[in-house]
Amino acid sequence: MKKAILSILLVIVPNAIFARTLLDYRGQEVTDNDTSHYEFTFAMSENGNRMVMDLKSELEHGGLNVWFGGAGYQVIGNYSGERSFSYEHVIFGPLNDTELVNVKITAYHAIGTWHIRFQEISRSASLFSLLLSGCLVILLTVGITLWWKKYIQTSWRWLLVGAGAWFVGVIFKFVVAYFANAPVLEMIKSILGNAGYLTLGSVYVGLLTGVFEIGMTLAFALLIKGMYENAKHALSIGLGAGLVEALLIGFASIGNYLMVIMGTSNSDAITGALAQAAIVTPLLPLISPVERIIAILCHASSRVLVLFALAQRRQRFFWAGFLILTAIDAIAGYFHLSGLISKISTWWVELLLIPFAAISIPIIIWCFRNWRKIDTKKR
Repeated sequence: MKKAILSILLVIVPNAIFARTLLDYRGQEVTDNDTSHYEFTFAMSENGNRMVMDLKSELEHGGLNVWFGGAGYQVIGNYSGERSFSYEHVIFGPLNDTELVNVKITAYHAIGTWHIRFQEISRSASLFSLLLSGCLVILLTVGITLWWKKYIQTSWRWLLVGAGAWFVGVIFKFVVAYFANAPVLEMIKSILGNAGYLTLGSVYVGLLTGVFEIGMTLAFALLIKGMYENAKHALSIGLGAGLVEALLIGFASIGNYLMVIMGTSNSDAITGALAQAAIVTPLLPLISPVERIIAILCHASSRVLVLFALAQRRQRFFWAGFLILTAIDAIAGYFHLSGLISKISTWWVELLLIPFAAISIPIIIWCFRNWRKIDTKKR
């Protein structure tokens, strides 16, 4: 048992964090030869692994051709270009480990430098990352629920009401998004161009969340007696929304892991997406738990503000809660619409969202303190 745990810590976890370099070569062409030839071979360490290529040419003139095959394919890739060009994080596979990968590079009439790198993404490490991420999110959900039960000490009803309000709001949001997103975003792009598309399109994505998730919380509060009676009910409703989302995400990760293990039809798509994420995002298994902590805090503070607004009959607190949830989804929306989500580390996205989570804590504390004052006045 100890050996198995040590194996996970020393082998699988490091591979989940860092891709293994197969080839890293920098070429320099100093004379205008007709052609210069380079050949390399390497082997994959595990059947079913994927390979990532990064190619950058900084030739002053001339061209470069990169051909590679093997590992179960006659031709894996064949890339050519003149002077300056680049390919980043191009993924191939799954590949086998029984045949060598052969790489043939030809520089013709070239002067300047070029750089090529191949990295291997472990299939088993990627799957472990997926399973670990899902388990951590579920443990996080259970831990926060136990904390809520010990310290908030209110009825389970309010946690379930918050989960229900989130669920209904998300259904409405998905239905509207399914029918409206494509035409609305196309219209924005055609009228305002790419810059306007990214700016206004991101705001539109954020507003979908604000309108339907916060709007549904308001609708539930007007229909269900006691939702804004005190701060404990309000926090429970906010936590219910965040926890049910986290729980579904955790089980979805484990479900994806099981689908790959069972070899379902979308297994390649799942492992391909994992490889793409792993190559740009270090500490990948921790992304989802950190993201859920941020999201749960924002779910809680936004809904506490909405219910506080109803308790005090002051609209500005409603709009503050609306703004928090709209803003975090607008930021996430920008990275999706721009395509950056698959090109940069997801940690940069989380870094931009951390201030919203940080400010959520004092917001909740302030509402708790002032809610008590209101209750005292009512008495």
